[in-house]
Amino acid sequence: MSLTLKKGDLRLSVEEAGEKYRGTRFDRNGTVVSARFRGKELLSDEKPRFQRDRRRFGRGLHNEFGILRAVGYDEIPTGGWFPKIGVGWLQKDALPYAFHREYALDPISFEVAELEPHRALFRCVSGERNGYAYEYDKEIEAGEGEFTVRYRLENRGSKRIVTDEYSHNFVLPGGGPVGSRYRLEFPWSPRTDCFDEFVDPEGLLSLTGGTLGFTGSVGRVFFIGGLANGVGERDGLAASWTLRDLKTGLCLRESGSFIPTGVNLWGHRGVISPELFFSLAVEGGNIVSWERRFQVWQD
Repeated sequence: MSLTLKKGDLRLSVEEAGEKYRGTRFDRNGTVVSARFRGKELLSDEKPRFQRDRRRFGRGLHNEFGILRAVGYDEIPTGGWFPKIGVGWLQKDALPYAFHREYALDPISFEVAELEPHRALFRCVSGERNGYAYEYDKEIEAGEGEFTVRYRLENRGSKRIVTDEYSHNFVLPGGGPVGSRYRLEFPWSPRTDCFDEFVDPEGLLSLTGGTLGFTGSVGRVFFIGGLANGVGERDGLAASWTLRDLKTGLCLRESGSFIPTGVNLWGHRGVISPELFFSLAVEGGNIVSWERRFQVWQD
């Protein structure tokens, strides 16, 4: 059963490990699947309404480790086990790692502690294999017009953990559909000549400076890879974006405690997903911590 965290006008529903999502891609260690502000939903699903299977696909603020660098995958033979942080031990197959494939899973231990009505701690402990071991905590706290997700990863193994983490951010304040009512703002101006990918099958994406909009109603999947390529802190690069629904006045902003090593944008008619990547390298016996803060208001 989802855990409810609330304070003031904000109410969060947080899914516990294995409650609905059973895939081997996304982190199971506590997932904000609903965020309601003054009764209005801010989040959405990976798939359109009639294609949703919440056991297989992402929802809400589903984060993921290792989409670019699966920890230990290249070191083990086919049939060996590698750690997918926040999920469990996955069994390597004969192909290169691919985030969208399902893998055989050996589960790990998950715990939940409700610290206060507005704050909870989620923890998973991996055990040790092939020199890899970790304890991973995620604390989620609801505040007045904001909520914060705090991450703590302790490397308990002998091998260095080198990977990346991002939140897919399946968001849609105001409930959509995606189109000219939405505006996404970054504190820097992305360089279009440095993008890794630009997928706009309907020709509806409009980027002016640091503001991205839509010139019509979106139907098909769009994607921009590399929104942070070619820019740095002096250009305004920060772990931040703001999404505005011009119809309802609802605004949602994410602010991270890190400088992003990558920024992507994905979406379709029913969702907008700005993604801020955090890269980490943790030696055995060391700890790394970071956080993502989400602010919500209505203009």
